Amino acid sequence: MAKTEILSKIGVGSGLDTSALIEALVEADTVAQKENLDKLEENAKNKISAFSVLKSNLKDFKDIVSQIQSQQQYGFVGQSSDATVATLTASGSKAGSTINSSLTVTTLATSHSLTGPSYNSPTATVGARTLTINFGTWSADPTSGGGQSFTSNGQDQIQITTSSSSTLVDLRDAINSAATDSDNDGEKDVNASIIFDGTNYMLMLKSESGASNEMKISDNHASPTYAYDATDGAQLTQRVAGIDAAFTVDGISMTRSSNSFDDLFDGFTLDLKKTSSSAIRISSEVDLDSVKTLVEGYVGTYNEVMQSLTIMGQNDMVEDENDGALIGDSTLREVKAELREMSSTAIGGYEGGPYYLSFLGVSTQRDGSLNFDPKRLETQFKAKPETVRAFFTNNYATSNSNITIKAFDFVNTKPGSYAFTTDGSTHSIGGVSATKSGDVYSVASGNPQGLSIEVTNGSGVTSGTIYYGKSFLNLLTDKLDNYLKFNSIIDTRMNNLNDTIRTVSEKRIALESRIEKLTQRYATQYSAMESTVAQFQETGNMLTSMLESKD
Repeated sequence: MAKTEILSKIGVGSGLDTSALIEALVEADTVAQKENLDKLEENAKNKISAFSVLKSNLKDFKDIVSQIQSQQQYGFVGQSSDATVATLTASGSKAGSTINSSLTVTTLATSHSLTGPSYNSPTATVGARTLTINFGTWSADPTSGGGQSFTSNGQDQIQITTSSSSTLVDLRDAINSAATDSDNDGEKDVNASIIFDGTNYMLMLKSESGASNEMKISDNHASPTYAYDATDGAQLTQRVAGIDAAFTVDGISMTRSSNSFDDLFDGFTLDLKKTSSSAIRISSEVDLDSVKTLVEGYVGTYNEVMQSLTIMGQNDMVEDENDGALIGDSTLREVKAELREMSSTAIGGYEGGPYYLSFLGVSTQRDGSLNFDPKRLETQFKAKPETVRAFFTNNYATSNSNITIKAFDFVNTKPGSYAFTTDGSTHSIGGVSATKSGDVYSVASGNPQGLSIEVTNGSGVTSGTIYYGKSFLNLLTDKLDNYLKFNSIIDTRMNNLNDTIRTVSEKRIALESRIEKLTQRYATQYSAMESTVAQFQETGNMLTSMLESKD
């Protein structure tokens, strides 16, 4: 409150409003501090609210990016003239060619299937015995007379030992527990089950499909009822022989151990369903409609998020009330810069790369928003179909089928194309020295840190290229995660602002204490003043009375 206002409240002479005067003096002394604390608290709350909206926007953006990524659209689709015979599906790994071929399916791949002996209960005991199961190819179904040859396929054998109290159920479970996936195809080499034929229970063993995955079983029991070999004969009953799928593509005869395989056409999986007496047509064609829809979705979402961030930091030259809550904020500027940078980020680790978002027909406008040109996408895709895959999915590939990626580090291995070389004594991956253990080569430093590859023993490979690429969407997700993770820079800013609000609360308490002390001090001072004035008034009254009595 201004000094002149205080004087006007004091008046002249007696009749002073002491309470109002003290209140005015205290307010004049503390009003600026009150206003500063109110403004500081309001700004902090507004910024916390804005950062919450910012984080929510980024979370929504990530969710939409994840939805786009899950669509796995790459620009090619497979077709079959008869889906009951076979289907062709673009797997997205390297779907980059137009296919138009005839297919005739002669036989389907089957699993080697054995059963026996029979029991009246699944809890019947099977006796103490040791079974050894090997995998490979039989020249023919072994008989009691023996004489058939067996050639191992190199897969790990398994061994199961039972006791005199072991039941048929125990034997089944022991086989399944011992079974391994020695060829790393996602399926165990053998599967055991118990079947009921309406009268008896029996063990059923099934290997993986294909002629080279048949089983040879030895049984060390005096009565080797679980044997299936040339020595003890076919004590188990062969229900189905292991057979390879046989088919012709454009007149070329082929076989596979499985009915589903992805090594016929790059980037496509062929699934054989049944045999056919006549040829069917399998084909692929470019279908960018889904890709266009997804890219449009990304561009639209990006523009909406950036517009929201811009509003948060806007500076209205006319009305301060229209300024954004995060005007001039460094964190907001950083987030916007990181998102803009993605539009020009090189996507490495793909054959023929690096690739850029612009290859998909996405360009940055003068105002910072993105624009999408579907025609440019189509032109670029026909020239470099790998571009679309670099947008959607990560890449783990090598230039040589005898080189496989064994491991990499999500944090330390940088996306890129790394040349592998070895002269037998010195080895390098991406120009960084590699250590060798058996057939595995590993790197512990540099950009390929954490990368390990395996070179097939005896392949004679001395060089090759390893491709490790993170897709555009994955790179974007990594950036978003930096701001969404626990204790991110946004969390830190919000925590600091909450600390500011707590500090304001503490300062308000201190201010209230100061106001109370000021009030008491002024009250004491004005009480003394009023006492003095009262004394003066009393003396004056007495003198006046004396003078009046003399008259």
